[in-house]
Amino acid sequence: MEKKKRFPVSRLIGSLVTAGLVWALWAILGLPFSNAWLLALPTAGSILAFRGIWFLQKRREDRKAAELAEADAAAAALREKERLAREADAALSPDQKEVLEEGRLALSELGKLYARIREESVQSRIMDLLSLTDRIVEDVRTDPADLPLIRRFLRYYLPTAIRVLHEYDRAQGDRSRLEALLDELIASGRSQYDGLFANDATDLDLEIGVLETKLRAEGLSAPDFEIPMN
Repeated sequence: MEKKKRFPVSRLIGSLVTAGLVWALWAILGLPFSNAWLLALPTAGSILAFRGIWFLQKRREDRKAAELAEADAAAAALREKERLAREADAALSPDQKEVLEEGRLALSELGKLYARIREESVQSRIMDLLSLTDRIVEDVRTDPADLPLIRRFLRYYLPTAIRVLHEYDRAQGDRSRLEALLDELIASGRSQYDGLFANDATDLDLEIGVLETKLRAEGLSAPDFEIPMN
């Protein structure tokens, strides 16, 4: 059932007030009310003011209504997306759910680092990591065979990248070596993403070995390092 539109009382009041101000200005200026020809000026002015304010307020109300409708539609779409995601998640295996939860925690930590680190160049790198992480983790929904590679990404590569970002946030002075290391980690992440579709872990083993050597030289590698959540 279509909702009945209410009469725009506030719009009418605003228009009437504005029209009245035209006559008040005429009186303040001491202009005559007895001359019919001169009275045509404030009459026309008040009519124009009334119509102008009516139009402007209507336009603002229409724009606000459109924004509210758009927000409602977006919220409804989000609720539907979440409902479908819950239904899809219900059919996942415990291992898949575990990987998705680890991915959620990693994305949350990267989001915190993005908010804390103000340098635009590093924020751009964090956005790359966020995008990579989301794509890699979501792959587990459609291809459970990729679980070993995705776990490697989540439990070795991504915690290391987050650790580098924490070091960058704490470091003073020249941080270019950490930026270079972060670039290598992002490049490695892209290789791992490509490896999901090639289903080839051999090249990734070699790449991680090289990366591990560089990280150890920087004092940033640690066995069983986990994503920091503080």
